[in-house]
Amino acid sequence: MNFTTKILVLSSLAALLGACAGLWDLTADTLSGTLAILAASAFMLALFLPRLAVFGVLGLAGGVLLAHLMAYPPPGSSMPVLERGMIAAAVAMLPAAAGALAGILVARTAACMGWRSVE
Repeated sequence: MNFTTKILVLSSLAALLGACAGLWDLTADTLSGTLAILAASAFMLALFLPRLAVFGVLGLAGGVLLAHLMAYPPPGSSMPVLERGMIAAAVAMLPAAAGALAGILVARTAACMGWRSVE
């Protein structure tokens, strides 16, 4: 698989996972589930493709933004949809980046121990 195809597949999968996290965010009462989904998704994506982790984080944030743009606004919300979605995407980048960093560290550790090669 060439480099461009890897980026497209990773970004698409990340956007799908981000959209799931964004929909969870819109329906859940607490934020902890959404943050856990984002961190775990970024961890798994970065574990298998550590050099492309940035695209995974951006894809996750883009998926959250897409979910917020496509969903109905919550009752009583006076904030514009785009602004609400941009804030949610910005907040989503923090746990996604932390999860990706942990995935990169685990992948590098595994490569140093000879368990797997880092692409």
